[in-house]
Amino acid sequence: MELINFQILTISDMVLVALFLIAFIVQMYFLLGVYLKLVLHKKEDYKTEPNQVTIILPLRNEEARIRELMTKFTELSFTDYQIMVIDEFSEDDTLHILNILAETSPRLKVTSLSQETRFIEKQSINIGLKGASSPWIVQITSNSVPVSPEWLSKLNGLLDDTTDAVIAYSNVERKKGFSNLICRLELFSQFMISGSRVLAGKPFVFSENNVLFRKSMYFDTQGFKHKLNLNFANLELIFNESFKNGRIKISTNPELAVREQIEDDRGDHIKLLKKTVQIRQNLSWGKKSNLFMDDFTKIVLIGLTITLNILHPEYWITFSSVLLIYFITSLIIVKILLTRLKERKIFVPSFVYILIKPIINCCFFWSIYLIHRRSRWN
Repeated sequence: MELINFQILTISDMVLVALFLIAFIVQMYFLLGVYLKLVLHKKEDYKTEPNQVTIILPLRNEEARIRELMTKFTELSFTDYQIMVIDEFSEDDTLHILNILAETSPRLKVTSLSQETRFIEKQSINIGLKGASSPWIVQITSNSVPVSPEWLSKLNGLLDDTTDAVIAYSNVERKKGFSNLICRLELFSQFMISGSRVLAGKPFVFSENNVLFRKSMYFDTQGFKHKLNLNFANLELIFNESFKNGRIKISTNPELAVREQIEDDRGDHIKLLKKTVQIRQNLSWGKKSNLFMDDFTKIVLIGLTITLNILHPEYWITFSSVLLIYFITSLIIVKILLTRLKERKIFVPSFVYILIKPIINCCFFWSIYLIHRRSRWN
């Protein structure tokens, strides 16, 4: 391998090489100093002391599967829970069936919204939290199914006096189709990004689904009082405002995961990206800078590798070897994390998606900016 001869390089070449090396060092810091923390996160110790938990379950027009959904909860090994179902103005027989089920199930509590409104999701969450009798809350979607009967028991087992929230893995059920695949990749990358930041001392989340948290966190921040106009994110906004370093736990135990069953709809991925943009815009300056630096240096590293190989093909082995070190490290981290989470058949797509995700983020941020700018002048 021919090393770089800096004596024959121009000043502009040396600047490019310096930026290339800086981007590589920064990216290796993120891989080994941030993402590796999640991969090497030790297995959790579970306690046996029960804490009463309320499951918040907003739903709408679920007449066909509501009985099946309620049956899933009766299979849980943990019994000290309440299910707070909020019917979001269903147009079918969902509410009637829920009321019938509630007559024979003391754990089931049902309430409903009397009309459809613009902020129906936030309203249903607010009603559910006000009606919950438990100090601990976990919200899942009506399409989500716990992977294991031990789901709630082990979530509860991670709670202690110094914990405000426990974040567990959430993704969609594996099905055929590109839309399903791209949603799985996005949700996995979100968990990888946010979970590693929790362990690195900069906690935040991209998904409200499958997060066990203190109910008081919501009311201490006045709920959605100043956040009603934010359309795509809900409890994530509360969490990211309230989470404190050292008081949040992350779990990579696949038994704590939930899987969401979604239709093959390309709009689901767009909604995830829109929510990601909104959440990132509402993070603190330090967390925004951390995410930006990760995205920016990843683009710079790959872009400068291509540029330098074109300008100086005689050093292609040197530049490509540096990038190869980065690729191999990334591959190992992604593979180990996928194995721990028991995610199947997305190893190569996940690696590729994580590499191009900064470009996706930049394009999406730019498109949102242009839309806002046009709407401001109209």
